[in-house]
Amino acid sequence: MVDRRHVLLGAAAALCGAGARAQKFETLPELRIVIPANPGGGWDQTGRALGTAMQTAKLVDRIQYENIGGKAGTLGLAQFVERYPSAPNTLMVAGMVLLGGIALQRPKVDLSQVNPIAGLTSDFMVVAVPAASPIRTLKDLAARLALPDFKATVVGGSAGGVDHMLLGMMLRASRGNPDNFSYLPTSSGGDAVRALTEGKAQLGISGYSEFRGAMASGTIRVLAVSSRRGRYGLPALREGGIDTELANWRGVFAPSGLNEGQTQAMASLLERVARSNEWADLVRRNDWLSTYRSGSDFRSFVESEMTTARVVVHMLKLKA
Repeated sequence: MVDRRHVLLGAAAALCGAGARAQKFETLPELRIVIPANPGGGWDQTGRALGTAMQTAKLVDRIQYENIGGKAGTLGLAQFVERYPSAPNTLMVAGMVLLGGIALQRPKVDLSQVNPIAGLTSDFMVVAVPAASPIRTLKDLAARLALPDFKATVVGGSAGGVDHMLLGMMLRASRGNPDNFSYLPTSSGGDAVRALTEGKAQLGISGYSEFRGAMASGTIRVLAVSSRRGRYGLPALREGGIDTELANWRGVFAPSGLNEGQTQAMASLLERVARSNEWADLVRRNDWLSTYRSGSDFRSFVESEMTTARVVVHMLKLKA
């Protein structure tokens, strides 16, 4: 029987040496993927799809997933930094939602304490209503948002995340009254669908991939997508007079304590899987956009997006 410590030490040794052996990549015995969210949401989908592609492409033998949900990923981020400060076989999946959570909550642990490795995908949000809602079209929605007496509970992801940001941007674009709208944060698209079907919310915002099943079954009616132009057979918000757009993205981060060789090894692993047929197939199946970027390009992108998140949270006066 193989000693687990030897497996992890072997993985660490492989990672340490991979930077010097750029032409020879060894299959890792084991990799831990930390997902700072509960099962079922976009980060969980991304993390498990990433692990599946790694195993199918024979880049990693075993994947251990660790879900740590709460507060737009800031709880998972704090535990990732505390538990795995220099673990060479550990990655964390996160994205724009986490940046919004950091901007809103201002936690002690932020992205300066992790190591950005690569951006993987982008996704767009969709706006939905219960199937029985009197709001039938995007134009109906735009008209309702502008009414001074229209009130609604809007369900979406974590407070401060992209769904919450999109609500604020929609209200600003339509000159709606923010005081008339309460935001109900949830941990997954499935929870958002339940809130809509159970009458706890009148509007819902989530990633297309998270609402796709409920949309296909007729449980909810999706009105628009947050892209610049229509996608998925849906009109863009702009086409209904709500002049705004917003994209979500997801990427991978490593512990800040990795040395240069270990960081290069992780970057090599992510590049190999991102360019694999196995990953491309999963991206297509989930209706994601492949937006791979790495190294200084990804680090600069994260810094720019963090600034954007702070500006949006401040400008729209979002509250936790």
